[in-house]
Amino acid sequence: MIIKIKNFRFTTILGIYNWEQKVDREIIINAAIHTDFDKARFTHNIKDTIDYDEIIKKIKNLLSNNNFKLIEELAQNILELIMQDERVKKVELEIDKLKVVENVDSFSITLTQERK
Repeated sequence: MIIKIKNFRFTTILGIYNWEQKVDREIIINAAIHTDFDKARFTHNIKDTIDYDEIIKKIKNLLSNNNFKLIEELAQNILELIMQDERVKKVELEIDKLKVVENVDSFSITLTQERK
């Protein structure tokens, strides 16, 4: 089973320059979370799957309580946060940093991590 988080928008401090550390920047997070919990399709029990609401709450907490200089650092921290749940087998994560440069919608980074 793959649980997807699509277009989760959040504003946070993100950037290497001093002025960027004072300005909220809008980001978009997309994630594909791979797990073996097909059982939930039949049991209708949240305990039989990954609670995506809990994942969103943890990401919001991370973003609200930390300032990141590099999008790569931010992505790694979110990836590690999601992988803390032992039931997660693989995560594909993409983060877009919006309106960074004139005439460019966004810059993004994509990371993938798989449990061994």
